[in-house]
Amino acid sequence: MCILGKKIKHSFLTKKAMTFYVSFIVCLLLALSAYSAVPIIKNMSYQYIAAENTHRTRYDLLYFGAEPVSVILEASGDGGEHFDIMPTMVTGDFGIVFPGTGKKANWNIGAEFPLLDPTTLIMRIVVSDSDHTLRYITFGGSIMVLISAGDFVMGSAETPDGMPIFGDEIPEHNIYLDEYYVDTTEVTNAQYRNFTLATGHPDPLGWADPLYNSDPQPVVGVTWDDAVAYANWAGKRLPTEAEWEKASRGGFDGRDFPWEGVLNYTYGNFASVHGYDIWYDTSPVASLAPNDYGLFDMIGNVYEWCADYYHYSFYESSPGSNPLAPEVLDEKTSVTKTLRGGLAMMAFSRAIYDVPQDLVIFRQQPMALLVFDVLRLFPNK
Repeated sequence: MCILGKKIKHSFLTKKAMTFYVSFIVCLLLALSAYSAVPIIKNMSYQYIAAENTHRTRYDLLYFGAEPVSVILEASGDGGEHFDIMPTMVTGDFGIVFPGTGKKANWNIGAEFPLLDPTTLIMRIVVSDSDHTLRYITFGGSIMVLISAGDFVMGSAETPDGMPIFGDEIPEHNIYLDEYYVDTTEVTNAQYRNFTLATGHPDPLGWADPLYNSDPQPVVGVTWDDAVAYANWAGKRLPTEAEWEKASRGGFDGRDFPWEGVLNYTYGNFASVHGYDIWYDTSPVASLAPNDYGLFDMIGNVYEWCADYYHYSFYESSPGSNPLAPEVLDEKTSVTKTLRGGLAMMAFSRAIYDVPQDLVIFRQQPMALLVFDVLRLFPNK
């Protein structure tokens, strides 16, 4: 919408403007129709209603598959360490649920678990179709999805179709990761503004640039230190590079992209205005299709900071369990951090959240000219 506003020079009611507007809406609807057959939870919240002795969970469900979707609840009474409370006395949008907004699941907690303190519970939504089971929480101002513990194959073995392979991407190696939660989207300008207003942290470079500063766009112009400060304020952390790559692959080893096949403009904004990619600059987060973990913009739009120092040869000696590249490796000191994910024009980051409290793509050494970087977060332990 920001780009649309830039392009229109005449009254919105002019024929030229209306033609452009209709074309934009048609493209948007086509993009939504190909959004993905992955069940997506948005706008999740929950509260205890004392007058009714009920715990209410609100959410929106996006889904473009042809089969039914199952929605159940899980609860944690120990701060998110274990989700071992399984509500069954639930009315409303629970069980088989059709896609839509304003969903409500009302748990009669007073009748089912009268000894629980409902004000301390953390809720989790589990949404499933025949191919996916995703667990969502809301934490630190954003929706996060659980990435289960287990092994995955990191790195590259051969050249992706039509793209070069670099020495720092090899060899392929097996990595074990503990479970963690990851933000489903990049951090937005609106979210980052809440941080700067609350803490007095300086605005990032280019904060006033109208090409990149609308609320739903990913925040850009942040340094690695800015990203860490935001993550700490939100109770999260930056992903390790391994966590980022596992999340990006969407549960599939051997993929060159977060989706199957070749470069696909249904999933990524590459500022090329091609297919579903209709943006010259950064797109609002979650404008294109997610991967199979329900994560958006894992390639394209903006680069994303990782926690690791960058070392060209780290993959050759990486630990096999929960690796984090150190500052000094083989007597060589790194002065750069790792970026992943590709970009439209610029970048920031995503955050991570280890269970119960931490969050976490394409390997890339930061270059001097890359002053804009994005972030995606994970919860802290």
